[in-house]
Amino acid sequence: MSGGGALWGPDDSSPTNSALGFPTGRSTGGGDLSVGLQSVFAKAERARQEAQWNRKLKRAEEARLEAMRMLEAPPIEQSGLSPEELKAAVEAQMKGGQPDEKELDPEVQKKRKELAAAKKKKKEEERKRIAAENKAQREKLKNTKAKTDDDTSDDATGAARAKAEKERKARMKAEQAALKKENAEKRERIKNTQAATDDDITDDVAADGTVGAGRAEAAAASKARKEEEAARLAAENAEIFDRIANTGAATDNDITDDETGAARRAAARESQERKAAEVAQLAEENAEMAELIANTEAATDNDVSDDATGLARIEAAKEAAANRAEAAAELAEENAALADRIEDIDGGLAAERKLLN
Repeated sequence: MSGGGALWGPDDSSPTNSALGFPTGRSTGGGDLSVGLQSVFAKAERARQEAQWNRKLKRAEEARLEAMRMLEAPPIEQSGLSPEELKAAVEAQMKGGQPDEKELDPEVQKKRKELAAAKKKKKEEERKRIAAENKAQREKLKNTKAKTDDDTSDDATGAARAKAEKERKARMKAEQAALKKENAEKRERIKNTQAATDDDITDDVAADGTVGAGRAEAAAASKARKEEEAARLAAENAEIFDRIANTGAATDNDITDDETGAARRAAARESQERKAAEVAQLAEENAEMAELIANTEAATDNDVSDDATGLARIEAAKEAAANRAEAAAELAEENAALADRIEDIDGGLAAERKLLN
């Protein structure tokens, strides 16, 4: 039996030109390789099944021949033999054993190895291809720049911002120097300032010997000095507050004074004009639709007052009203008659009660 003949023979539906059975005239890469491998695997499975069946037939034939040989062999002398010796004698007659069920033909094993090598080679080529594509994609992403130019350092806006930054730093440096000088002067003034309240009156002696003389003048001078100091501090505070209010931010976030701000304002005006036009157009369309709805009559005529049915209803209503009026008049007459009768009866009973009394 030759499994290779059934697997690789020329009687296949598609001609082959290689040991792996790939279709002739086609590339062995991509989809063609996958189709070829599937065909090879299917053929290998059929060959394996056929080889297994042939091995079973071979073992059955060997068992039959062994049974015939044992029947034709002389009987084993059992007299005086132990169980171990008897077993050894039977094994000596059998000579050999059953073949391994997993044993394959050398040609099938060779084809399997070739398939495994081809599969491994294909996987390695695919891995290298994917690695190369990933590397190229990473390089492409690395060298791709943003579509929106957020860098203003290379245009007029960036130059203006750099100039403004330099001016701001110089201005802040000058202000810090002035503030440092002013603080030094204030510390020196505080250091040399005496107590505002003079609690010692022993040194205030008038010509007449009065102790504490001149306290009123000292109080007035102290008050004037305090008012002057308060005015000066108020002026300095106002100057500092004005300086703080006019000090710009360290980072220039105001774009209203450059080209970007102008473009934004223009875009905002265009957007407002477009929205106003859309609102006006929508209002006009709504007015036209409302007028159209107001002038559109109902598809179903529910008004019967202008046809024969309506006239009949009106006549029936009039007759019903006349009947109700006539019935009311008759009922009124009957009520009046009953009232007269009750009055007559009640009057007679009253006369009888009078006579009895």
